[in-house]
Amino acid sequence: MMNDKESTVRRLTPLECERLQGFPDGWTDIGDWIDSNGKRHKAADSPRYKALGNSIALPYWKVLARRIAAQYDRDITMGSLFDGIGGFPLAFQHCGATPVWSSEIEEFCIAVTKKRFGDDEE
Repeated sequence: MMNDKESTVRRLTPLECERLQGFPDGWTDIGDWIDSNGKRHKAADSPRYKALGNSIALPYWKVLARRIAAQYDRDITMGSLFDGIGGFPLAFQHCGATPVWSSEIEEFCIAVTKKRFGDDEE
């Protein structure tokens, strides 16, 4: 007979979720962050889980980005609308493209993208 401890399913950590989706370790681990209204937020796993759950799996997009980039005889740049945590710029960056902008409406996702790709507005 199974006891409760043996039947409990362990939740994946944010790091494991990042790895499963092909993101670098710690991609969404940005520590304390400040939203666009100047409100400070403590580091927490909940926004990381939400952002990763709404993101893309990078391996497929890296292959597709490489195929798209191969069609051009010049260096390519890319912009991304409602990008989330920077998955599309990261995938295209792996094939030599230069991300020039991204847009998002979720505050945590904006903070991740600014940390990983910089913030030209500051």
